[in-house]
Amino acid sequence: MRRLWANIKEDIILQIKYGFYGVYVVLILFYIFILKFLSIKLSTFLLPLIIFSDPALLGFYFIGGLILLEKNENTLDYLLVTPLRIREYLISKMVSLTVLALLASTIIVIFSYGTILNWLLLLSGIVLTSFFFVLIGFVAVARFNTVNDYIFSSVLYMILLNYPLFEYLGLYKSYLSYFSPAKASLLLIGGAFTGVEVWQLIYAIAYLIVAIIIVYHFAYKSFYRFFVLKGGK
Repeated sequence: MRRLWANIKEDIILQIKYGFYGVYVVLILFYIFILKFLSIKLSTFLLPLIIFSDPALLGFYFIGGLILLEKNENTLDYLLVTPLRIREYLISKMVSLTVLALLASTIIVIFSYGTILNWLLLLSGIVLTSFFFVLIGFVAVARFNTVNDYIFSSVLYMILLNYPLFEYLGLYKSYLSYFSPAKASLLLIGGAFTGVEVWQLIYAIAYLIVAIIIVYHFAYKSFYRFFVLKGGK
């Protein structure tokens, strides 16, 4: 446990060094500025999308950027000869990036909306969403060594995973969206502001937990194949 917490602390320091927190400061100020000029109704509609984008879109691409940086700096080669285990490495990335998402989302909500909402639903949605997208982002980037190769694959991942966003915007309506983790995330995050039915709450939490367990398995296998076995060779 001590080794894990030490690695989480180191990951957070590296994220600050790489400018992740600086990017978030700019985004937070931008979102607060925009939301302050919108009506309560429109702000309540857009805020779940903005909060969702923190752990989802940015978490997905930030883990991709971290892995590519660590590959270029040969950090992963050194990690393989340390006592750090694969699960500790993955958990550290999940927790450190989730801390960033929680901080950013909380500040945006407080300064643009207020404090009267279901915080348990909101924080649960952010944590579960972040865990899932960090892991799926790791799976997406593990096989690649350059940004150009990674970008095309990442776009496909995001389209397949986030099509419920179009339903949220009212562009279509289909029960197929319930097969996407993004739907579960939007129910939890949106429910913090507007409420959610009991069956939807149970579905969202259970679905995200199962999805995290499954994608964690794939992330673990990807680490072993592409880093420990060097691409399976």
